Amino acid sequence: MGAAGAPSLKADSVKAAFVLNFARYTQWPDHSFSSPTAPIELMVIGGDATHQAFAAINGKVIGSRKLRLRFMKTAEVADSCHMMFISRDVDRSMLSGALAAAANRPILTVGDIPNFIRDGGIINIFNKNNRFHFEIQPEAARRQGLKLSSRLLKLAIIVGD
Repeated sequence: MGAAGAPSLKADSVKAAFVLNFARYTQWPDHSFSSPTAPIELMVIGGDATHQAFAAINGKVIGSRKLRLRFMKTAEVADSCHMMFISRDVDRSMLSGALAAAANRPILTVGDIPNFIRDGGIINIFNKNNRFHFEIQPEAARRQGLKLSSRLLKLAIIVGD
């Protein structure tokens, strides 16, 4: 990869680290997993730079579970997925399809897209003044059956319904 891709890869690596921490501070309903050690399935939808950055967190351990990544370039069915990261480089129809697939299911949707929460996502990561921040719509998480730790919520910008 050339130098032009380096800033994007670094930014995507920071976002991958955020997503890993979001997984650590999220509780899914018990019925979401086939066993106490079943992996947390993370679907990453985006381009090659996003996939390359997120590959670094594949297999990381969160409690008694490993994080297992599936990389997609299109919005496919979200079956057996617990988390979904949707990159800013996806088109609107792909974004809509991915969020529709996750609707009413215990799937933590994370993006780095303007208006992501307004479009139905739960957590949005954004850069402001060269620092990454994140906003959360807690009510959307509750509707999906997810419990977000108060430690995570304290660090977030809370967005209401």
